[in-house]
Amino acid sequence: MNRSQSQKGRRQKGFLILAILAGLLAGLAGCGAYQHAPYLTDPKIQAGPPEAFVRPSYTDYRSYRLAILPFRVPAQVVDVGFPITEVFHRQILEKKPFQTVVRVNEYANNLAQAQHLAKEQGADLFILGEVPYFLDSGCTAISGVQVDLKIVETSSGRIIWYLSDNIKAEPAPIYDLWVTETKPKDSPSIYYLVETLATRMTTAMQTNLEAMAQQQANAVTPCADITGSTCRPTGKK
Repeated sequence: MNRSQSQKGRRQKGFLILAILAGLLAGLAGCGAYQHAPYLTDPKIQAGPPEAFVRPSYTDYRSYRLAILPFRVPAQVVDVGFPITEVFHRQILEKKPFQTVVRVNEYANNLAQAQHLAKEQGADLFILGEVPYFLDSGCTAISGVQVDLKIVETSSGRIIWYLSDNIKAEPAPIYDLWVTETKPKDSPSIYYLVETLATRMTTAMQTNLEAMAQQQANAVTPCADITGSTCRPTGKK
């Protein structure tokens, strides 16, 4: 009887060890399947796509002098117009889509006043920026911003470029598998979103102007002689 009980006990221990090993192997296989962190551990950022309603297509504006006027923001939002303008000013200075950039600190109430302020700075072009949508929910809810840029020819008041772009972000929950609760991961600050938007829009300007300049460099026109030969244009200075 004692011998039978001893054998039964050994068999039970053997089954228990096998069950533990099987569980460990299954756990290791499951862990190996997660080679990357789950997407819920990162904030969700959605951007664009950017739009260009008007785009220059015949003049290389890179050598022009640009004036940046303060951006207009929604009436219910205070003290954000100048910081947003400064972010775009810094990005344009860094990317250099235009040769010279000057900052105007005075708001313009209409197009004529904006032209006057730009002429005082000796600017060939000026930017009218508008922020039709601005939502700063801190780091615990959805935040977003939209920016519209109009680049205007100072002499004529004609819009030569009209760009629009938007971006939003929301925090994503981190699921704790050991404790049954969720903890939100902070979303980026609103000015991180503005910086991202300014980088995208300034890069779009730079890319378009460089492509335009390359097209002009590759273009050929008939020369004014009777042979009908061709020559490269000198381009507008």
